[in-house]
Amino acid sequence: MTRKNPERSQELLAAAQQLFFKKGYENTSVNDIIKAVGVSKGAFYHHFESKAAVLEAAVTQMVRQAVTNIQAVTGDESLTAIPKWQKMVRISNNWKIERKAEIIATHRLMRMDENILFRHKIRSKMDNLIATEMGKIIMQGVEEGVFHVERIAETTAILMAVIETLNETAVDLLLNPDHYEDRVTIALQKNAAVQTAVERILDAPAGSMSIIDDKTLIAWLTD
Repeated sequence: MTRKNPERSQELLAAAQQLFFKKGYENTSVNDIIKAVGVSKGAFYHHFESKAAVLEAAVTQMVRQAVTNIQAVTGDESLTAIPKWQKMVRISNNWKIERKAEIIATHRLMRMDENILFRHKIRSKMDNLIATEMGKIIMQGVEEGVFHVERIAETTAILMAVIETLNETAVDLLLNPDHYEDRVTIALQKNAAVQTAVERILDAPAGSMSIIDDKTLIAWLTD
């Protein structure tokens, strides 16, 4: 069996991403992708079994990049738990805002009816990766006496679900601006409520467990 060329795979992936964002996923064909790269259809199918597989690879790559940034923070032994959480959140939010257009376009693709199962698959993969890193911080906080929970894994899962409600609200505000009269107020109120919930679940000091700072949240909705 001929081995896949990682450089060629990445080239196809990059070309597909550009086309997805420029023309839309539905309006991009495999022929468009191979034409952009200058390879045969056989070469494409040697690396990806379908256009959907390219989309999955693109989103997976994005998730891995984000998690790599988080791992650099959770592995920093010089930080205690709460500063580590705060740094993780700050780095993650900065990474996302730098890729705002790409992330919004990806969310649009993921919310298409035909991508529901794919969206669930990717979210499960992302949640598992992030939950592992979040659990490390929670365990450290328990050991330091700043968090007070008995079941780390279950608590982490609950926190992920709570934070996801903020993510879902933010994405809907971004993708459907005409449905709301005051998106900023809605987002800020939801952000404050989620932060309070996280702090109470962990029994952490009030104001210590930010999810996203107000300035960055407003930038998502207004820039």
